[in-house]
Order: sequence, then C-alpha cells, then structure tokens
Amino acid sequence: MTVPADRAIADSSPPAGGAPTAVEVAASKTSRQENFPVGSWLLPKALRPHIAAFYRFARTADDIGDDPDLAPAEKLARLDALEAGLTGPGPDSTTAIRASIAATGVGLVDCRDILTAFRRDSENRSCASWDDLIDYCRYSANPVGRYLLRLHGQAESTFPAGDALCTVLQILNHLQDCGDDWRKLRRIYVPTDWIAAAGGIDRFFTADEASARLRRPVLDRCLDLVDAMLDTATTLPGQLTSRPLAAEVSVMLWLARRLAARLRAGDPLLGRVALGKSDFARALRPGLSVMAFGARPLDDATLVRMAVFRAKSSFAAGMRILPPDGRRAIYAVYGFCRQVDDIADSTATVEEKIADLAAWRERLDRIFAGRGEDPLDREMIWAIRRFDLPRAEFDGMLDGMTIDAAAEVRIADRAGLAHYARCVAGTVGVLAVKIFGCPDAASEAFAVAQGEALQLTNILRDVDEDAGLGRLYLPESWLREAGISTDAPIPTIVADPRIAQVCARLAADIVPLYAALPGLMPPGTEKRMKAALIMQHSYRRIFEMLQARGYTDRRVRPRLSKREKLGILLSALLK
Repeated sequence: MTVPADRAIADSSPPAGGAPTAVEVAASKTSRQENFPVGSWLLPKALRPHIAAFYRFARTADDIGDDPDLAPAEKLARLDALEAGLTGPGPDSTTAIRASIAATGVGLVDCRDILTAFRRDSENRSCASWDDLIDYCRYSANPVGRYLLRLHGQAESTFPAGDALCTVLQILNHLQDCGDDWRKLRRIYVPTDWIAAAGGIDRFFTADEASARLRRPVLDRCLDLVDAMLDTATTLPGQLTSRPLAAEVSVMLWLARRLAARLRAGDPLLGRVALGKSDFARALRPGLSVMAFGARPLDDATLVRMAVFRAKSSFAAGMRILPPDGRRAIYAVYGFCRQVDDIADSTATVEEKIADLAAWRERLDRIFAGRGEDPLDREMIWAIRRFDLPRAEFDGMLDGMTIDAAAEVRIADRAGLAHYARCVAGTVGVLAVKIFGCPDAASEAFAVAQGEALQLTNILRDVDEDAGLGRLYLPESWLREAGISTDAPIPTIVADPRIAQVCARLAADIVPLYAALPGLMPPGTEKRMKAALIMQHSYRRIFEMLQARGYTDRRVRPRLSKREKLGILLSALLK
C-alpha cells in the first residue's frame, strides 16, 4: 500500500551512520515520491521533524508489509519489534518517533493503528468488499490524518472529515497502483466481489482494451464513492483552527479531485495515471489562498450547491435564475434526484441497488421526521418545510429508480411508459412548481405534462445509449405491432431497421404534448415559471433537432450550442 503522504519537504532519511537494523528493509519509496503532501513548508517549521519521524516509522512498517522476499512470520516479527520500539528500545526507525511521542504526547495510538494495517498486509489479505476496503483504510490511512490533527491541536470533531480525506487519498493510491499490487504481491485493494462480478481477476488485470471495458465500471464505481467522500472532506479546511494545516489540506483536496478525474478518464493498467509537476504547482493556489485569507467554513447549503455544480446538470441555468430560497430548495431536490439516479445507474448488482433504494426510503422517514444526518438531509428538511413538499413525490422518484435498477428494463405499453415518465420526471416537476411558488392543482398538472414531454424527448434521443445499458423504453406493444420480436436481446431490437417507425410513433405522441403546454400553464404564473420555461424550450429545441435528423440514422446526437442555450435563457428572462 501507499501511505497517503507525499512531497514531504521535511527530511525523513535515517540519521547519519545509522544503517538499517534487522527489522528494517530498504525503503521502497521516499516522502518525495508519493502523491499527496503531508510535511510541506506550508506547515509550521517546528512540527516538521515530528511529521518526518512519523512518516519514517510508517514507511518502514509499510515496506516490511510489502516486502515480497520476507515470509509472513518474519514480517509480523519485525512489525512487533517496531511496536515495541514506540515505548522502549527498538530499531533505528523508532528512535525519532519515540522521542517525538515523548515530546508531544501525540502519535502512539496512531502508530499502533497503522501497524494493524501492515500486519494485515503481512498476511497478504486482499479486500473482499467495499466495506472491507473502508475498514482497511481505517487503519492504513486515517491514523495519518488523526496524527496531524492531534499534532496541530485540533478538536476530535474534525476527525470525520479528516478520515474521509485520508480514506479518499488511500483509495486513489490503491486504484493508481492496483496493477503493481497484483503483479508484485498478488494483493488486491479493489473490492474482489466487484471484480468477480465484472468477469474475474484474470480478465480484470489483463492490460488490453477488451479487459478495460470490463474493468471500467468497477473503477468508476470506486470513484463515484470517492466523490461522495470528498464532499465530506471538503468541509475540513473550514473546521480547522490551524491556518497552515487548513492550507495543506486545501492542497490535498485539489490534488485528490485532480487525480480522481485523471483516473476516471484513464486506466491504470493501460498506462500510468499520475499527477504531474504542473498539477502540484496549480494545487498551491488554494493552499496559498487559505494561508493568506483563511478557510471559509462551508454550511450545508454551500456543500449541496457545490455537489450540484459538479454534476454539470443540464438544468443548471434554470436553477440559477430562481430567488435565493428557491435556488436553495431546488438544489436540495436535485441532490436527492442525483443520488438515487446514481444508484440506479451504478454497476452494483440489482440486489445492492434495490437495497440502497430501500435505504433511501428509510432515510426519507428520518428526513420527514426532521432528523438529518448529513448536509443533504438537512437541506432537504429545510426545503420540505419551507415549501411544503409532499412525501409522495419523493417516493414516486424512488419507484422510477427501482424500475431503472432492474437488470433489464422493458416497458409493456404506452400506459406503462406514461407511468414511468410520471415517476422519474413528473415528480420533479411537481416539486419544482411548488418551489417556484405555484402550489395549485393546475400548476401541478402543467408540471406533470411538461415532465412527460421532457422525459419522452430524452428517451427518443437516447434509444441507442439506453440499449447499451440494457434499457428499452419504447413500448413492447408498439414493437410487436411493427413486426419486431420482443423476445430478442435489446441491442438486437434496437438494431432492427423497423425501430425507426417506432421512434417516429413516439415522436408523434410528443408533438401534441409540447403543443399543449402553453395552454396548461396557469395565467399569471409566467414570471414564477421562468425556470420551467427554460427547460421546456431547451428540450423542445432538442426534439425539433431529432425530428429534422430522423430516426433511421441515429448516429448524430442533437446537442444545443452555447449560443442556443444563451438565446433560450435570455428569451425566458426578458419575458
């Protein structure tokens, strides 16, 4: 494994003349060769020797656990000697940390916790599941953060965010080094149950394009969970009373997001995925900003808004034009929708998806009872109370996501398609118009109709993409009427030339939906409904482009240009 500490400026080399003892091995990596900073010049000079001592201890233990030439029993014996050296005579690599612990009163617990992880490495145990990986990080990574927090005199209330950051850094290193870990040590830190479901270990660790297609969903699933933990970690700088440590953490957060993006775009088995010198240079900017001006505490509303912006929603422009309370509420609703949609779209098993969606129903029970456990929970509570948002619409969205969570999605008939659209789009529309200040029944009817028009446009645009995911929303009754066998695999059905006439039939249903929307909007609500109008006009334009393109050759996927988006935005704002 890789200790999540990097580019440490403090010297962590052995004392002059101090040759490695029998319990030490030649260091495989120095503090300057890792991915993330832990002892840089941003931190107080007086603390750097202590950090260097801690790093050297952790590195020595790590190298013992990873040494391919040592037997497990010998590794464990050497790790036991290191632990003994924390409080009494021991190998050279414990001299500095023992003195540091005596001087600061910090580090004993953290060093012992780290040894727990390296004892596990000595037994060459892989991570069987995501929970197993998180538990491993609890000992291999989180003690590093807790040590630094304690050393800087920070409160234990900062530990959860610190743990989240250290776990993220560790997992990113695991993903980055998964090929080397397997080839050199036959050890796997990517959940092996996910690898088995993706096609097995041998195929997963084959460095070719065919295996990369099997490997990608597993890597992306890890990175999706990393992104969620980064949202928690982002709160850490604002919680810290030590400005230098807050600056250091800000650098780590920037680098973590950068490396996560690189890993999402690349594949560590097809080529080295790493940060470059320019990345480290750019990462200094947030650190120096915090050093100069301090870190701003992030409230729940800010955290949810940041998550929405990172999702790059196509509805972003419509959300931003709302008044402050409306923006805050719609971000909370979008945050909920994004999370449950991500569950349905994930590479988890159907059973895991259903369990996660069921857990969200229990979470809604707590939220509607006024009990929030994280920023999104608390923002949803605020939005629900501020705009009297009904529970039924949130449950309806979960019903729609349960449909999408199936191993294969097929829709029986047009009524089933309308039901699906009501679940995944009408629910959002009803919640939105209440937030827009239009809670009447007529506005809800308009929202449901617009939701159906937008959702059917999405379905029409994404027929081939959805088929690749095992989803076909075109009604099976229509397929049979077109002479297409519904017993065939979904990709085969979509490849049938007759699918074009089924698409055209759906388009014929969409035309009157858009035509009816202006008359369905209650008079006098136009100003409050501007965000809805932006979405409506955007999707209507996409539908027009689909109609112009036709449905026989679907290779061109219609997209709005920046100029078109700006025109639609200005048109709605100026009315």
